[in-house]
Amino acid sequence: MSAIMVVAMTQLRTVSNERYSEEVETARLSLRRFTHCDLPNLARIVADAEVMQFLGRVPGPLTEAEAEAFLCSMIAHWERHGFGRWAVLNREDSRLIGCAGLRSHEGVAELVYLLDRPFWGAGLATEVAKACLRYGFEAHGFARIIAFARPANAASRRVLEKSGLRYEGDVEAYGVRVVQYAITRQEFHLRHNY
Repeated sequence: MSAIMVVAMTQLRTVSNERYSEEVETARLSLRRFTHCDLPNLARIVADAEVMQFLGRVPGPLTEAEAEAFLCSMIAHWERHGFGRWAVLNREDSRLIGCAGLRSHEGVAELVYLLDRPFWGAGLATEVAKACLRYGFEAHGFARIIAFARPANAASRRVLEKSGLRYEGDVEAYGVRVVQYAITRQEFHLRHNY
């Protein structure tokens, strides 16, 4: 799935909770902080035009220099904010298959994800989206999360709906017309039987 999900959390306060680490595991994925050693694999993923077709203000593949700047920004974000985007690894072989997690944008936290093309269509985007939502609600105490997708990105819209978010309307974000979805912490916990 060529997908990016941008999820905004209405508050950027972080709840100190020692139960949560900077790493997350799901049934099929491991999420860990990026290192500079991840550059060759990340650059390969973001150089794919199909992976990047809905991403960025002007969609399209990233050059190696752009991929390096992207990686450096993700690493620096953790240092500044205490949360950020993770490297998403396939647990079966520890292969880097994308990125997902939280970032700060104009005083709002967002969740962003993208997966390498060979891993589309297997439910991994929904799996990682739910893990990131859970982390945002439980580890950081965010009360509400909103998500944006380009209107034509039907795959991302399905991921948002499967993850429990509801459509709220069309908006402009990052200079781009997008659709907005949302879920509250209470809705997430009710939906996922907490």
